[in-house]
Amino acid sequence: MGKTINMKKKLIIYSIVLAIILIAFVYFKDIFGWLEFKSNNYTEKEYESSVHVSKQEYSKDSLNLVSIISNRINSHKDPYTDAIRVNEKQVFVNDSLTKIHIDSIFYSPSLNRIAFLVIVENDNKKLYEGKTKQEASNLEKQGNLPYEGTHFDGISFIAEKKNNSFEVYSYGHSFTNSKTYKENSTLLREACLNHLEKKNEKNPIYNFDDKRFWGSKDWDLILSNK
Repeated sequence: MGKTINMKKKLIIYSIVLAIILIAFVYFKDIFGWLEFKSNNYTEKEYESSVHVSKQEYSKDSLNLVSIISNRINSHKDPYTDAIRVNEKQVFVNDSLTKIHIDSIFYSPSLNRIAFLVIVENDNKKLYEGKTKQEASNLEKQGNLPYEGTHFDGISFIAEKKNNSFEVYSYGHSFTNSKTYKENSTLLREACLNHLEKKNEKNPIYNFDDKRFWGSKDWDLILSNK
């Protein structure tokens, strides 16, 4: 009888531990983006860059980047300039109610440069501002996003770290009007991690996990035009 009770206690403890491990796995995978997207990755092993930072630094940088992107949105700074006309006035799609997600951060070996993926979430109703429900319904039938629900827009950025903050610049990859976060995240990561190196161009394009990316001419071109 005593052995049976002990076995039950052990099973309960094992179940609790397993549940905690699974919750932690999902949390760090989806919230912090630590488990980088690797399927079909084309970066040659000799050039693969794997940089690890502490939880504290990653969290601090994530919050800092959310603040920077929020300021860009509130000041309608590129790339957050999408607007519609309502009664002869511009109404911006991205505003103070826009939800900001830092999907992933990639660090250079020296930690002074980063590339990061941002996904913003907006109500679909913003796209129908100034229209009646009937007009919105007709547009929806034509293949537009539904009146109810949300949509996700993602874009990649690069940044230089200066004085514990970041100088941020838009960088190439963007996907709009995804119906789910996962769909947009997958598209962004595919674009940033899963393309072949373009060797025939004057300025080769590398994946974000390629050591050569951090010293590529793209940085010089962007920084010289800031």
